Amino acid sequence: MKNILMIIPAMLCMLTVIAQQGTVVYDETMKLEIHLEGEGAAMQDLLPKERKVTKLLHFTPDATLLVNQAQTDDQEVTEEMAGGGMMVVKMEEPDEKVYFDINNQKVIEQRDFMSRMFLIESIPDSLPWKLTGNRKQILDYPCLEAYYEKDSSKTVAWFTPSIPVSSGPGNYRGLPGLILEVNVNDGKRIITTSSITQADVKALMVKPKQGKKVTKEEFQAIVEEKTGEMNSEGGGVFMIKITR
Repeated sequence: MKNILMIIPAMLCMLTVIAQQGTVVYDETMKLEIHLEGEGAAMQDLLPKERKVTKLLHFTPDATLLVNQAQTDDQEVTEEMAGGGMMVVKMEEPDEKVYFDINNQKVIEQRDFMSRMFLIESIPDSLPWKLTGNRKQILDYPCLEAYYEKDSSKTVAWFTPSIPVSSGPGNYRGLPGLILEVNVNDGKRIITTSSITQADVKALMVKPKQGKKVTKEEFQAIVEEKTGEMNSEGGGVFMIKITR
């Protein structure tokens, strides 16, 4: 009997740890506003109006890892232009990973840009969350509402203290519980949770290692430079490439 009494607290402790580990499936929908002028205006009605992707967030009390669920089919629209040229509007989902070290407050991102892989280490941004006091249930988890406003943009999030992991989808984190829903600018970007599986995921928590190491500022400079080069190139093909 004495041995049984000693084992029960240990088992309860293990169950508590496992309850703070698992995988969240996020479904994200982003409204697209692409306006074309001149010869490209004829393609306006052919362009996609929204983009849907699915992400997985593996979480433990110490870290989270955000990955693609599966390769999303690229969307591409091609239209001939006057003079024999071609306009291509291509939308693709890059293969990216985001690892968040909760204990040390460090983010490691593996970003794919123009077929080149980059590894970016940074300190997470501090988001000015404010609680509203509103409550609701998401997949039987009690959630609280929080929001912040920045640069004329409003982000609303619902998080659950029942999973005390201060993280969430994308760069949304910093609340006292796992974020299960995000709404940016009244629906322009919506992230919802379709399922939560509680299980031991420590074996999946591998830090991204591929790519050229750069700072967040260096990566942004590379993106701006290459985007400028593409816009300044002449020729018979005009491409709009949408990445996230």
